[in-house]
Amino acid sequence: MALPTSGVLDLSDIQTEFGGSNPISLSEYYAGGLYVPSGTSGTNGAVPTSGEIAVSDFYGTQAGITVTVTEGTDTIINHDASNNNAKIYGHYHRNYLPNDGSAMGGFVPNAYTATIGSRSPTAVNGANIRGLLWSSNKWAQPRFYLVLQGTHSQSFVTSLNIQGYGTVTTAAANGFASGVTGNGVTGTFWYWHISPSGWNGSGTRTVTIS
Repeated sequence: MALPTSGVLDLSDIQTEFGGSNPISLSEYYAGGLYVPSGTSGTNGAVPTSGEIAVSDFYGTQAGITVTVTEGTDTIINHDASNNNAKIYGHYHRNYLPNDGSAMGGFVPNAYTATIGSRSPTAVNGANIRGLLWSSNKWAQPRFYLVLQGTHSQSFVTSLNIQGYGTVTTAAANGFASGVTGNGVTGTFWYWHISPSGWNGSGTRTVTIS
């Protein structure tokens, strides 16, 4: 829940929103630090990354970054010769996904499609978002993917609140791989065996990443 946009705001309110323990120091809450994600902004603009910082910088801020996904759709290449191709819905950048079906748990998108859908904002904690998508994967369990550019730890983000499903945690992801390279780009991905409702290749969906 976002912090208030005006009125009384205490250090304890900031701690409740972003995490931390007592004693509280405002210097713990620079954007890009231990608790506050890079790019966090609120009523008074961006939270500072260094230098002067004040409680008022946190009006209207929130711990999670809500990403709006404008959905697209694509077909996953069939590997079992059953003509049982599956669909993927949401957003991905083809050039930032590993071209490796085993590493991606069977996720190999159509090689002719460069990008489907879009997302805003484009980064979380300073890492470009290269995939937020759901696979109907008919020959295996359905999967919801988060793909970030770069090499990251499993706890680089802690949870996703997915419209049409609810909250999942990265600690409980069914699949995780970091530093996977494909198409000349290195990425990190998580997936969960879930089927969020409403992800159908059209319209918009939201995912709050914390």
